[in-house]
Amino acid sequence: MSDLLRCEVENRVAWLTIDRPAKRNALTSPMWAALLRHLEAIDAVPDLAAVVLRGTRGSFCAGADLDELRDPGRVEGLRDLGERAVGRLRDLTRPTFAAIDGACFGAGCSLALACDVRICSPTSRFGIPALRNGLGYEDASVRRLVQVVGPGPAGLLLYGGERWTAEEAVAHRLVDRCSADPFAAVERVLAGLRGAPGPAIAATVASLRTAGR
Repeated sequence: MSDLLRCEVENRVAWLTIDRPAKRNALTSPMWAALLRHLEAIDAVPDLAAVVLRGTRGSFCAGADLDELRDPGRVEGLRDLGERAVGRLRDLTRPTFAAIDGACFGAGCSLALACDVRICSPTSRFGIPALRNGLGYEDASVRRLVQVVGPGPAGLLLYGGERWTAEEAVAHRLVDRCSADPFAAVERVLAGLRGAPGPAIAATVASLRTAGR
């Protein structure tokens, strides 16, 4: 399963790629475990300038795998892995970017919210159908969601099960920008980071996150 979630470091940037297009990049337990391993290794990479999370072939991440969520014997392990991975992503000392195209639902929203900057395509769609699937949304992600969009819009996603277009997600600040090519838009930001010294990047990350709390 590790090939379904890859990490490649190129020119001071770590690219985390979710690659399970047949299931719109829904995450299984082995994929969560692979993501957590990659995230734990990333901070040890010398002189890394940034981390980018992306999906393949028209989806960012449709959430956690529903087959596992329907199995009472597996759901707790899946949720634990997911919460640990999302927390580790949020705590990385490098700038983190979510390049979003297509479906971004449930755990996909948790991953996107854990990133510093979120850029989506016009075809992106957002939702958190946890209650519809008989589940609670994890506390840390609820807090982050409310911090970003506010309690009212968060309620529309969580209580109402709304699905937002890219335009609505930008209006509610769930994403920072909509671009016809979100990957190229992220690359334009990376161009400035790649030439910056590591300590200056780390200091800026710490300042921005402290100011945003």
